[in-house]
Amino acid sequence: MTLNKSQLMELLLELTEVPSVSRTEGEVRMGAFIKEKLLERIPGLKDTPKDLIWHPLPNDPLKRHVVGALVRSARHTADTVILTGHYDVVDVADFGKHKSLAFSPLEYTKALHGEPLEHEVQEDLLSGDYLFCRGIMDMKCGLAVEMALLEKFAANPSDLPVNVLFLAVPDEEDSSEGMRAAVSLLVELQEKEALRYLGAILTEPSSAGAQVEGKELIFFGTVGKLMPFFYCIGTGAHVGQYYRGLSATLLASFCNQLMEANPDLVEEVGGEKVPPPACLYFRDLRDSYSVTLPDRALVYYNLLTLRKYPADILKELKKIAEQAFRQALDHLADSAKSAGFAADEFSPLVLTFEEYLTEIARENPDIKSKIREIASELAYINDDRERTIELLKRLSERDFSRKPKIVVGFLPPWYPHRENTRESAPDLLVAKVAQKVMDEAREKFGTEMEIKEFFGGICDLSYMGYKGSAFDPFCIAANMPGWGSIYRVAVKDLMKLDIPVLNIGPSGKDPHKPTERLYLPFSLEVFPALLEKAVKSFKE
Repeated sequence: MTLNKSQLMELLLELTEVPSVSRTEGEVRMGAFIKEKLLERIPGLKDTPKDLIWHPLPNDPLKRHVVGALVRSARHTADTVILTGHYDVVDVADFGKHKSLAFSPLEYTKALHGEPLEHEVQEDLLSGDYLFCRGIMDMKCGLAVEMALLEKFAANPSDLPVNVLFLAVPDEEDSSEGMRAAVSLLVELQEKEALRYLGAILTEPSSAGAQVEGKELIFFGTVGKLMPFFYCIGTGAHVGQYYRGLSATLLASFCNQLMEANPDLVEEVGGEKVPPPACLYFRDLRDSYSVTLPDRALVYYNLLTLRKYPADILKELKKIAEQAFRQALDHLADSAKSAGFAADEFSPLVLTFEEYLTEIARENPDIKSKIREIASELAYINDDRERTIELLKRLSERDFSRKPKIVVGFLPPWYPHRENTRESAPDLLVAKVAQKVMDEAREKFGTEMEIKEFFGGICDLSYMGYKGSAFDPFCIAANMPGWGSIYRVAVKDLMKLDIPVLNIGPSGKDPHKPTERLYLPFSLEVFPALLEKAVKSFKE
């Protein structure tokens, strides 16, 4: 049985037509639709319901699910390969007048003819080799190919050397809540079904992870992501008595000078490097207009990692905050002297969030239960970062010391980096699989592929295990306000997994843009064969 291109296209169109924007009802419908398709295309699932995956996200107000299926090899083996991908997409606010067509690939592609487009986009459109649509490349095509292969494997399990576990997850475009929920599911299946995970393959489009002109890419790992924050607490004073107080925004501005685009926080491994920290949020935390100096401000960053671990980064954040505090006080003193004013004196104080909470607990011994109570009250806030910041504001109301300080910590989400070090048999096996895929691409299809160590875009492969010290995840937990109430990763389960990863995806351009498009010749003809080759190469 070979994959039928027209049937694959039909499935792809059906998947893209569901408007599965993250954290909407469309996302819920998408999960149910995939479940329906699996039951329809793999009749054996009705006879073995335990092999159908329908795993709810815990405490999810939308009641979303991880959906998938386990197709077992006729060889009665524990060896299992995971195929995975996300079924949510980013919103379509940027589609303008064509917003109503954003999930209709054929109609949207047709509507783009005659529109003023960039030269490269126009060329791709006129070639007839591309189909445009929200989510068609990122990542409905990868899911469609995985589902079609799963159907093929189920129809002939004697030709399948390994079990294949397919997992489609929600929420990757927001906070990877779906894959975080899947961590415990993977451990449960590993234990109850005696599965041995040889590797996990994600089918994100390669252009979302890196771009190399003229080549398709295979990734052996993924970058990590942290969201460090500086919570600056100053001393209020009327603006007419400026030097009697300490502006929190002044502290925050010096933090930002030292943190944003800091080259010392750019990691490089084997010629691959991450971009520098970028400020994603900078504001005072007042609720209304006031002529009082702001006494609270917060700034947070996107920080990507390749090998650095949270505990090391936290130490660096404290040093930056200490330097920023001193520079802010020096600036204030110089300003007062030049302007001929007397200024109040302040002492630099920098705490990790864990240390800050310990201080608050001296006067509030019930603070941990209070955090859970506050987090529950803030459930109406959908964004995890906004909810965490509001929690911080409420906690600072219980800080009776009133000393100016900078608190450093992390906001959600946390994506651990994953690297194939070639130091273990499982890692070496995945490297061999990748080489076989590259050989197949060149010899059978005339397609050159290249290996990249790290998928440069954030992706769900981060949650296929954790290789660092057990201390590091707990460093994150201790220094993320609301951990366990607002955001969590099942750390103990994560550390039970160490699944080597690959990303092999379809081809296309412009993910997350209104010009998102899928390159059909590779994606529907070459890519499915390469993915099948990858799965079978784990046990050749």
